[in-house]
Amino acid sequence: MHLFHCPELGLPTEALPEEEAHHAVHVLRLSPGAVIGLLDGKGGFAEAEITATGKKTCTVHVLTMNRATPERRSKIHLAVAPTKQMERFEWFLEKATEIGVDRITPLHTHRTERSKLRHERMEKVLVGAMKQSQRRWLPQLDELRTVDSLASFPTAQKFFGWCEGSHADLTSVYDPARDALMLIGPEGDFTAEEAELLIAHGFTAISLGNARLRTETAAIAACTWMNFAQQR
Repeated sequence: MHLFHCPELGLPTEALPEEEAHHAVHVLRLSPGAVIGLLDGKGGFAEAEITATGKKTCTVHVLTMNRATPERRSKIHLAVAPTKQMERFEWFLEKATEIGVDRITPLHTHRTERSKLRHERMEKVLVGAMKQSQRRWLPQLDELRTVDSLASFPTAQKFFGWCEGSHADLTSVYDPARDALMLIGPEGDFTAEEAELLIAHGFTAISLGNARLRTETAAIAACTWMNFAQQR
């Protein structure tokens, strides 16, 4: 069944967003009578029948609808420095959504190599990954934020990956029953001043093994471990 993102899902008759309508009508060439799936990204799923199509429109009638409970018992929030090559950061966005993440914050640090991001483009990557993996929840995507602005972020657990200083193994300090914020810095790592700031605000410096990982690899490794830990 083809899946489409319909953020305002809830009415008996729905009009797909223009881009989704274009994909349904002009790419997949679906016509009235076809049954499709709708995801609102907030736990809702509906089966719907296409009732009318136009050049830029696709109207459907909702046949059945249900809402899923949250996928995880505690929230996973990743704040990750964008990579110089944007396709690598988009790869991270895609894979983190497939694995499972509640919130993603692009992170500006002293050594971050990219400060201009196309938010709409990144949202499309997340939506595509949600549909491909048949997940019910679309991660929240923030605007670019600084280390300073996240230092006092209110959450139960706060970690940051750090290669240089004293750090603990994530597998030994992460509590899967509590919400967590994980910061992953750029390939040049956090500066000593940034690390000191984070530690002063209650962050725990962690490692993800003996190898020095790329930014996007470290973010996916942390995301994967936290998801697995919640399933044990």
